[in-house]
Amino acid sequence: MMFSMNYFNALPVNTIFLYAVISVLLTIVLLLLLIVFRRKLKGKRKRILGVWTLVVVLVFIILSITGSFGRFVDVNATDNKEYSKGELIEDLQQVENCIMRENPLIFTDKEVLKKRFANTYDKIEDGMTELEFYRLINPLVVDVKCGHTNLSISRALQKNREETAKYFPLKVTLVDNKLYILEGNKSSGIKAGDQIKSINGRSSGQIIQILLDNISCDGDNDAKKRYIISKHFNSRFFDFVDNSNYFNVEYLDKTGDLKNTRLNAEYRSEFNSTAWGLHFSDYQDGNYYDSKIYNDYAVLVVRIFMPEKGEDFALFLDKFFSKLKEDHISKLIIDLRGNFGASHEMAKILLSHLVSKKTVYLTGKLPFLQNLLGFSKPIIPAENHFDGELIVLTDGANFSTAGHFCAIVKYHKLGILLGTRTAGSHICTDSSKDAVLNNTRMRFHYSTLVYQVAVEGLPANEGIEPDIEVKSTIDSILNNRDLQMESCLNSKI
Repeated sequence: MMFSMNYFNALPVNTIFLYAVISVLLTIVLLLLLIVFRRKLKGKRKRILGVWTLVVVLVFIILSITGSFGRFVDVNATDNKEYSKGELIEDLQQVENCIMRENPLIFTDKEVLKKRFANTYDKIEDGMTELEFYRLINPLVVDVKCGHTNLSISRALQKNREETAKYFPLKVTLVDNKLYILEGNKSSGIKAGDQIKSINGRSSGQIIQILLDNISCDGDNDAKKRYIISKHFNSRFFDFVDNSNYFNVEYLDKTGDLKNTRLNAEYRSEFNSTAWGLHFSDYQDGNYYDSKIYNDYAVLVVRIFMPEKGEDFALFLDKFFSKLKEDHISKLIIDLRGNFGASHEMAKILLSHLVSKKTVYLTGKLPFLQNLLGFSKPIIPAENHFDGELIVLTDGANFSTAGHFCAIVKYHKLGILLGTRTAGSHICTDSSKDAVLNNTRMRFHYSTLVYQVAVEGLPANEGIEPDIEVKSTIDSILNNRDLQMESCLNSKI
């Protein structure tokens, strides 16, 4: 059994934690009042505290019994559990309410989306499993056209898969609209670099389209979708295409011969990820950023804008840029590849070392809380700012804060963007909330506010095109060649 927690709609915390915090705060207030009125309440304070403790415990019990904190789920039965049509309608209504009432919907037509929801209710069938229901409604979530709005399987089903799930057994990547095997299999004869033509009768084109229809992104830009397919094909293929026990694979070998083989499905822990969780799968153990200084250039890698445990990012950058100045380094490469975003404050700190004058970051009206937290503050140039040659490496992961960062670099001509089109642009929606669907317990992550950086002339929903496009090839991937970095070092830009 597993306890599946509910989340409080207005804050990104589970309801048990929220209840604990409120109880502690009210208890502190009560204790202060008892101290202030200790003379008047002489002899009654212990009784009052006893009654208060009893009330807190009783309320906790009542909320637990009514399911306000969540519910226990049988993990072993999750993959085959069937739900009534009424339960599934209730879950879909929950998703629709979150989207229609709170998501800004800046990239999609609200009325068209409403009609799609209405049509989907008619397709719900009695006795559907969580996975069947997921495959039915997830395209609706994708139609929001928001990279921060994602529907994921329940925690219980993800845990269940550790014992029961079997995936397409070999890693696959997407390059130029073609699917390639990244690992060989001696018993079947298939080798790394072979191109998949079909799996269990579905052509590679059909498979790619199904995956594109089920991966969230900002606007009409499919860069993030393709990046995720290239890095997490097996996970997304299992959820949305085929979770069979074996796979008949038609493929082209390196000589161009068409061949067939059969692969047995198998469990691999790295494939057991979720739609939102995969954004952080590469950052489980830290290593969010690092740097290296060479003889005549330096590389700063920022894999995600998240602080390392026990380290101050501002201090880290101050030391790094001081060293650049001290060593007279005139060329800096900032590697943002694989960076999905995160902290806008960290992005501003990095930008402060790149701008030479006070620069507006976010524009537009923000709520009081965001202004209080400093979201609207401009970028102030750091003492150790860099004024040499700057190259920023980009790819299809760069959305949210990473997209904002690239937009600022592009608009203010701070450096050259090299790589592939970014997933995000100068505008996106975030301040995301989390919800757990009442019956299937699927997890819904969705945005609520618009964030836009102060730039003009850049497309809102197509990502940011690099100044120099350099794409990886299947050969460069198989041979561990970094074509983007090679282009930075070997070419005069």
